[in-house]
Amino acid sequence: MAIAYIILAHRSPEQVARLVGRLSTPGDRVFVHVDRRQDIAPFAAAFARLPQPPALVRRRPVRWGGWGHVAATLAGLRAVLRAPERFSHIVLLTGQDYPIRSTAEIQAFFAQHAGQSFLSWSDGTEPPLTDEERGANERWYWSGDMSRLLGWCVTIRGRRWHFPRLDGTGPAIPRRIPRGLRPYQGLAYWALTPEAAAYCLRTLRRRPGVRWYFQWVHIPDENLFQMVLLSSPLRDTLVNEDLRFLYWEHLHPRTISVEDVPAMRASRKLFARKFDLDADPAVFDALDAPA
Repeated sequence: MAIAYIILAHRSPEQVARLVGRLSTPGDRVFVHVDRRQDIAPFAAAFARLPQPPALVRRRPVRWGGWGHVAATLAGLRAVLRAPERFSHIVLLTGQDYPIRSTAEIQAFFAQHAGQSFLSWSDGTEPPLTDEERGANERWYWSGDMSRLLGWCVTIRGRRWHFPRLDGTGPAIPRRIPRGLRPYQGLAYWALTPEAAAYCLRTLRRRPGVRWYFQWVHIPDENLFQMVLLSSPLRDTLVNEDLRFLYWEHLHPRTISVEDVPAMRASRKLFARKFDLDADPAVFDALDAPA
């Protein structure tokens, strides 16, 4: 069965187009969301040169750490689930991701794991890990700090306020996690079955309080899907693995270079992030070459 890819993009149209071209096959399909704050014309021009252009998703404004990232993801999921094709998995990527396996290997992996969704999570009880100990992103680490989930993050016209502040000072307005959900955190990118994706959309539609709650969470894309799915009847179909190779550097992934190709090839991951076509185009050529 085919794979659907959702790419969230906000920069580097040519790099995004290269990613789309690498993922496109006669069976698989690529959906791209371009941040509404960006000019769509360069992306449209880059996609028009592809043999198999992507489907464009209804655009939302996206700012790091805000609800816009989730809104863009949900728009992508709705577009995928409305498509006439049937997909085994829906893979969420950014425009700075790239596959480190061949298309055939990725297709074979998901065929072998029919009915399973892949996303990382932590319940906050693990011992601390350094960036070096998180090499290749083997597992997600969360300290268990509940300030994101119990504080308020308010964004108005691009300006953001936290109550209490991120340093713990300032006024605190009590809030609770919605009934039936437990706190989890994980990487914002995953590979879900259509059943899991539909369950998330259905939950947010039927329980508007859950949607409203996450709209005021700081960086909600690292909590929402984990908390909704791990509290669902689909829990036993979830695998704690996000399939992404990356090196952590002060809470953010560092840019991948061609020197990292052997480590990526040696890993069990399918994709890696983050890449920069302007900084190191050679890494793309190396990954496109036969292993």
